[in-house]
Amino acid sequence: MDESKTFSVLGCGTATVDVLLSCDYLPGPDQFEMIRSRKVVPGGSCANMLVTLARLGARAGQLARIGDDSYGRLFCRDLQEMSVDTSRLITVPGGSTMHTYIFATGSGEHAIYADMGDTIMSLTPDELPGDILEGTDLFYADLFPAPPAIHLAGLCRKKGIPVVFNLQCPVPIMEKIGVSRGEILEMLSLADLFISGREGYRSLTGTGDPREAVAVLRKSVDPALGFVCTAGEEGAIWLAEGQWEHCPSYPVEIRDTTGAGDSFLGALIWSYMACGESRREALKFASAAAALKCTQEGPRLQGGITGIRDLQKRYASRVCD
Repeated sequence: MDESKTFSVLGCGTATVDVLLSCDYLPGPDQFEMIRSRKVVPGGSCANMLVTLARLGARAGQLARIGDDSYGRLFCRDLQEMSVDTSRLITVPGGSTMHTYIFATGSGEHAIYADMGDTIMSLTPDELPGDILEGTDLFYADLFPAPPAIHLAGLCRKKGIPVVFNLQCPVPIMEKIGVSRGEILEMLSLADLFISGREGYRSLTGTGDPREAVAVLRKSVDPALGFVCTAGEEGAIWLAEGQWEHCPSYPVEIRDTTGAGDSFLGALIWSYMACGESRREALKFASAAAALKCTQEGPRLQGGITGIRDLQKRYASRVCD
């Protein structure tokens, strides 16, 4: 396999800092729980995915609006340390950077509360330089925010650049932050690969069964590279060219599931798009990357190809179906 180091990905999406709060369990309504530890770490689904790609050897760059507050400075500095290009980050003087509060238990359960700030969703197509896609091999978007992502996806369609669309939040949450169902469907019509979790598919189609949901979506859109559904402990499935591939999750000891889906997606893009592996092999590699991330604290994958391959070898008997 040619694990090329020249594959270039531009990501337009979530740029956040996570406040990680560890506890023994997630309390229900009117219940009480103690915080065991507090840690502030850079995160964001798009950024986490780009860090995974950079660790695997790709050229990765992030497009986003952030503030010049402590969160924004930490976010930018960390991406630079992770070898992710920050030249397309737009810093707003006096702006507030998106940040999240993540309550996580030792068993892997977590709940996320987002403070959107006043910068992430204000990026407009007019702010984008004309050569922003120069040298880009793949464009990634999660609609944080929608207008520039849709604009760039349209340009990619004209230039023949593959587009990956990750609906990381269900439609009702996207609508809360100002992204309409119509914008989601427009982005989906421009995507070559669509990925979401069960709740994302359910919110779009009314069914939580990924196969039924894809059947509904294919009546109006049919991305060239297909549909991927991540389902946590149940693994991941990929429909393309009329064929389903399923890869079960790896039974590792879970420490923190935050960012596992982002590591999965970065590894999937690397394996399938950069290295030319089959969908089956890409699913296995991506699932191993997600499993490795689950053994680590924080929202971003630590380690690269060697760690993922070692985990695959430990579970060599696990196969896709």
